[in-house]
Amino acid sequence: MLNELYGCRKLCDPPTESVTCENGGYPHPLNCQKCVCPRGYSGVRCTERPDNGCGSTVTASPEWKTLTDSIGDKDSFSTRVDFSTCNYWIESPNGTEIEVEILKIYNQYDTDGCPYAGVEIKTNQNQQLTGYRFCSPFAKGITLRSYTNRVPIFTYNRAHLTTVTLRYRSVDPSKPRPTYQTVKPFPTTTVSTTPTTTTTTSAIMNFRKSGRRCVDQPKCPIYVMNGLCTRDYFPERFRMEVCPKACHYCE
Repeated sequence: MLNELYGCRKLCDPPTESVTCENGGYPHPLNCQKCVCPRGYSGVRCTERPDNGCGSTVTASPEWKTLTDSIGDKDSFSTRVDFSTCNYWIESPNGTEIEVEILKIYNQYDTDGCPYAGVEIKTNQNQQLTGYRFCSPFAKGITLRSYTNRVPIFTYNRAHLTTVTLRYRSVDPSKPRPTYQTVKPFPTTTVSTTPTTTTTTSAIMNFRKSGRRCVDQPKCPIYVMNGLCTRDYFPERFRMEVCPKACHYCE
């Protein structure tokens, strides 16, 4: 956006003297012989999968296949500055498209915008745009469909552990695209900011023995609204660290 605002792309005119970029990339204003690539692409002309030592290229067929990725540290509950990332490409034969369905997401930080961890699936027609991001277990059943025979997917994490399980297959472009009728809806829930909890006496005793202060972290209200004190998939250790007072560990 800033390159557009300041007219930086004009530095690589005429186009005959610049590299030809693909997949939504454009010539780098400071070096017209290489490209600035959208997320999910790399290389001189944006034709390569980013390789940071994690991820792979997999091939889709008409039969469903499964992709599972785990990223992060299950023993760490504090947020990190830098993200860990894995980059995948799902490819299928020319003349086909790709369907991707979310089977499972395990993630302790399922907050709006997915700023801490999640999965991004780039089935967009315009690959310059950010893909569809998910970090909640309620995303199970969502199905996306590409417009080409390639789907970049990347997982990212800077807090605790994230595990994503997807399934994918190649489809004929004439097959009807997924709609709201073919995608499973999100469950309807009522959220309370003052939840009742099932904190046990033994859990309270464990908290007292730990020597922790009975002070909630600033981010606690967000997690309470997302069911931190009431949903089973949040580990007790995480509740004690983030929201000891709100989850009644100090009683």
